[in-house]
Amino acid sequence: MSVLVLPADRQGEAGFSLTEVLVSVFIFAVIGTISVGLMSTSLNAREQNSDVLVQTGQIDLMRTLLREDLGQVVLRPVRTREGRRETFIFAGDADGLAGPFAAGGDGERVLLSLTRRGRANPGLLRPRSSLARVDYVLREGELVRRVLPYPDGANPAEASQTVLAAGLADVELEFLIGAAWTRRIGYRSGAVESALPRAVRLRYVAPRLGDMEHVVLTSEAGG
Repeated sequence: MSVLVLPADRQGEAGFSLTEVLVSVFIFAVIGTISVGLMSTSLNAREQNSDVLVQTGQIDLMRTLLREDLGQVVLRPVRTREGRRETFIFAGDADGLAGPFAAGGDGERVLLSLTRRGRANPGLLRPRSSLARVDYVLREGELVRRVLPYPDGANPAEASQTVLAAGLADVELEFLIGAAWTRRIGYRSGAVESALPRAVRLRYVAPRLGDMEHVVLTSEAGG
């Protein structure tokens, strides 16, 4: 009877057992799962950060435009397309204004309406002055800045509109008169008014950012 004897340098060679293979596969599966989870978390965080940055930029733009508009208010009579004098030359209402310029569709309310100076007209290429009629409109959770093409006789349908923020809730607008805040204000055309409100306060709840508040001073605050 003959016996097969392996060379000394091959006696230690042997394959992996089934248990060792299964343990290795399990370890690689765990590492793969952790890697995919980390990658997914990183991508989600990047997307959320990008959305927050966009939202923050919109809020900065809204605050800048509101500050510029309120800082250059002109108490000037305004006429509608029909030639009638608009009731208010400066008006705001947290529950929404009424009137030809303030009329909107379903789910829309005008929070603030004013006339401002300082509208750019490079090279005087357009036949208009530097005055502009501006409305701040709340429409289905979107705060929209609407600028009429002309302060007098303008068609609201031709106004340029900019969405300043979206997904807002519990929007409130208040005006500082003396030492008290009020939810509505209106300066009538032809009436003698003492002064503009000293400040305007805008409150709302923004997605991801929560409760927000902006207090913007008017030109009256420096008087």
